[in-house]
Amino acid sequence: MTDELIAFVRASLADDVRMAREIGNVMVTQASDEDRNRAEVHARRSLEAAEAAVTLFEETIRPYLGTAGPTGRIAEQQLRIMACMFADHAGFKPEMRL
Repeated sequence: MTDELIAFVRASLADDVRMAREIGNVMVTQASDEDRNRAEVHARRSLEAAEAAVTLFEETIRPYLGTAGPTGRIAEQQLRIMACMFADHAGFKPEMRL
């Protein structure tokens, strides 16, 4: 299950980054001149948040999965918490929950 869960979270995070880029571009290009700055700020923040979630997963969760002791258990719990953020995505299974 862990390999499947890792693949699911990784794909879902990548999809979030892609969507943040696409939606941000639409927001900026369709914003009026007076709203363009706010649209750019919102688009940038959305993309930065999506990219930060990828970094969190790849640097602070993924390396510790399968390790012994509390560190491994915490990483497993964090992986399942991240998976729950994508419960509405195709491929999510009930057993992926905590």
